[in-house]
Amino acid sequence: MIIFRICLFLLFVYLLICLIAYFLQESLIFHPDKLAGDFVFDFDGDFDEIFLELPDGIKLHALHFKAEKAKGIVFYVHGNAGSMQDWGHLYDLYIDLGYDLLMFDYRGFGKSEGKIHSQQQFYDDVQAVYDYIKTIFDEQHIIIQSFSIGTAAAVKVAHENKASMLLLKAPYYSLIHLIKSRYFFLPATILKYKFMTAEMLKNVTIPITVFHGTTDELIPFSNAQKLKDEIPAIDFVAVPGCLHNDLPYTAIYKNKMKELLK
Repeated sequence: MIIFRICLFLLFVYLLICLIAYFLQESLIFHPDKLAGDFVFDFDGDFDEIFLELPDGIKLHALHFKAEKAKGIVFYVHGNAGSMQDWGHLYDLYIDLGYDLLMFDYRGFGKSEGKIHSQQQFYDDVQAVYDYIKTIFDEQHIIIQSFSIGTAAAVKVAHENKASMLLLKAPYYSLIHLIKSRYFFLPATILKYKFMTAEMLKNVTIPITVFHGTTDELIPFSNAQKLKDEIPAIDFVAVPGCLHNDLPYTAIYKNKMKELLK
């Protein structure tokens, strides 16, 4: 009887954990910083603030950094935390290499309205921003780059459009794979955000470059290795001793970007 009660209690705890994981997925995956509508950015470069209205009336906030006589534009899909105040500081590398840079905040991040509520909505928002970029640049001059949580959506856009290049920083094999590697006891069926990076990446036909730190503490290096093993065409750049958020500041990354954006 005691063993039965213990098993019943453990089952209850397990189901409770699963319910919490299901209903709180957005807050567990995404960690936005909100900015006031009148927040003033202090970047030195030439940039425009843009508010893109989506079909459901929500407005996404974006920054368009401009280079003189731009050779093209990099569409940057950022990670799962922060806001444009944090991510915007990456602009100088692209401007120095002669490219415009457009990055935006997801729903609920920075000055963007609304809340992330589904995987499809997340994908659709990224595509909507890409559609805007297509109105100002020909696709042959658009490069898609993404980091961490944004990599799956960037891969989907690369598969369904005709950009010139896809650059992935610290990608995961899939969000299911990443979460199960840490929380093996969670059933995949409760995950609303599956983000099947590898499955979609196999159908991308443009050049792909993957950057990943060998000591990444958030998305293990093995994720990128697994992608490379299954998709040999990937140009794989391993960055020794690099942590998750340190990639943009390493010499290996900067030198490779100079090669790619020449």
